[in-house]
Amino acid sequence: MFAADTIMPRYLIAPDPGLALRDTGTPVGGRILAEGLVLMNELGLEAFTFRKLAEQAGCTEMTVYHYFANKHRLLQYYDQMYWLWLATHCQQEGRHLKDPMERLRGDITAISGIWPSDAMAGLFDPSELRELVVNEGSKSFLHKDVDADNEQKLFKPYKDLCGHIAGELKACAPRLKHTRSFATTLVDMAHSLEFAMHHLPALTELSRRQDRKDLAAYLIDLTESYLAAKR
Repeated sequence: MFAADTIMPRYLIAPDPGLALRDTGTPVGGRILAEGLVLMNELGLEAFTFRKLAEQAGCTEMTVYHYFANKHRLLQYYDQMYWLWLATHCQQEGRHLKDPMERLRGDITAISGIWPSDAMAGLFDPSELRELVVNEGSKSFLHKDVDADNEQKLFKPYKDLCGHIAGELKACAPRLKHTRSFATTLVDMAHSLEFAMHHLPALTELSRRQDRKDLAAYLIDLTESYLAAKR
């Protein structure tokens, strides 16, 4: 658990440059990214358009297209920022802890969306990125071109996070076989259960309080029980 006065370090992270058509580090690019995240969270991917984004960002629709080929690439940009930040956060926060189980508990707490209030993922609030990933993130890979995107390594940050957690699982239980599978299960559950507890409440008891601390406690208990059974 983080203390209220914890000062969050700033990580140098950047998505794959191939996701954008030009450098987004310009004032216009920054407005497009900032307003795009707010608008995509507000409208959802289907109702979100570059015309609406241009109106919010104070530019032309063509200008938006100069930065991103389509809204799907913009969604993948935000996804990468989230997974890059979360993977970096997990790796950095646990680097001074000698006990692998303590590191793993910290990782599970983080993937459950619990971090200091001043956390920043580049220019973004990671809580806003998480909201988008929880509600819209699956659309970044559930499409017919997923294999081509995978060849471009667009999902590498997500895989890196799962690989990091798999390594911590192995450190806790060296004989554990399906570390990647269980790590992926943990990461997916940390996000899919949050979606369920807000939108499909009959699927989980976590809907009663809708508290991320309960989500983290559940996943930690699940992990400890799994590791104990496999030792």
